[in-house]
Amino acid sequence: MGRTDDEGLRFTYLKLEPHELELLRDLQPLIEERADGFVAAFYRHLLSFGPTRDHLRDPEVQQRLLSKQREYLLSLAAPTCDHAFYRNRCEIGEAHERVGLEPRWFLGAYAIYHALFTPAIMEFYAHDPGRGVDTLVAFQKLVNYDCQVVMEAYIERQQRDLEALTEELAKASRQLTREFEDQGRELRETREWAQAAAERVEVATLVAGLAHEIGTPMGVIQGHAKLLESAVSNEDAVWRLRTIQEQIGRISKIIRALLKMSRPETRPRYAPLKLDSVLDTTLSFVSEKLSRRAVSVVRRFEPVETIRGDTERLQQIFLNLFLNAADAMPDGGELVVSLGMDDDMVEVLVADTGVGIAEKDMPRVFEPFFTTKPAGQGTGLGLMVVRTIVSEHGGQVEVESRHGSGTEFSIRFPSY
Repeated sequence: MGRTDDEGLRFTYLKLEPHELELLRDLQPLIEERADGFVAAFYRHLLSFGPTRDHLRDPEVQQRLLSKQREYLLSLAAPTCDHAFYRNRCEIGEAHERVGLEPRWFLGAYAIYHALFTPAIMEFYAHDPGRGVDTLVAFQKLVNYDCQVVMEAYIERQQRDLEALTEELAKASRQLTREFEDQGRELRETREWAQAAAERVEVATLVAGLAHEIGTPMGVIQGHAKLLESAVSNEDAVWRLRTIQEQIGRISKIIRALLKMSRPETRPRYAPLKLDSVLDTTLSFVSEKLSRRAVSVVRRFEPVETIRGDTERLQQIFLNLFLNAADAMPDGGELVVSLGMDDDMVEVLVADTGVGIAEKDMPRVFEPFFTTKPAGQGTGLGLMVVRTIVSEHGGQVEVESRHGSGTEFSIRFPSY
């Protein structure tokens, strides 16, 4: 184990002097004579306790234990306190831990050694009691050294086993955490998709009912208006009839848009993607309209993480925002599209220099059918669609605006 300094420190701390090691070597005749009797007494003592008796049920274990105990007793008479001696004591402690022998039992064994050897040593040196006392003190130091090393080895092995178990538990915990996060993400996506689908079904049901209730009378009105147009010659009356037909056509167009928007679609096709290409493609869709409105585009793209999303639905988000920005700048302006990271989220900012949104209207901008555009120029469904799709992707959308000072939408998606 390479712990020579520690070994020397132990001997120094116990004050086991060289002359005391010589005293122990002089005990060799005594130990060789009585080793078998000491081992037998030690064995009888172990058999008097249930837990230790259980360890000795196997005859092979019994024989190995008795043999090792005899070797150990003989080693006490000729100690060579080097690294091999220390390593041997460590192996004893590791063996105790490996077979499940608790410290209280092998510490008791050292107490037995003291009880057996003390009278034997004093008898051996009956002619020289002073030398007997010195030998007994040296013996106690050596046994205490053994006890210390064995205990440390026992504890060290348990610590290694505990550390290995802790690492296994940590690895299992990390794996479970990853699996839990993956399942949680999939569950959130499924729940959000199901919630969005349920909301669309509700809207579709409402729209289908409206289309039926409104479409039929609108068709009748439009038919009568066409018939009346050929029956009147007054230009003012003809203009009014045509106005009626145009407005009915607009209502029909709104109903068709509602039906298309609210019809439940197939499950989103999510895949890892980069938002810069999605934004560039969507900007190309509206470039002609922005050019006609004299709206300049500023791209501020930074490197970002990949997200997991449906390309077509993401394009629908940005298409709505870009078109709204163009409508908010009828006399021209600037559209700033920014892409960057906000902590671990991928953030898109869409800002315009248009007319802005009045403070009183801000709480309602994501409500269905709410619009700040002039009559006939909007259905009030675009931002509702934006919020729904962003939610499907596990993101958040926020808006800041001041009337007359432009509007900025912030859309944040979790990185993949």
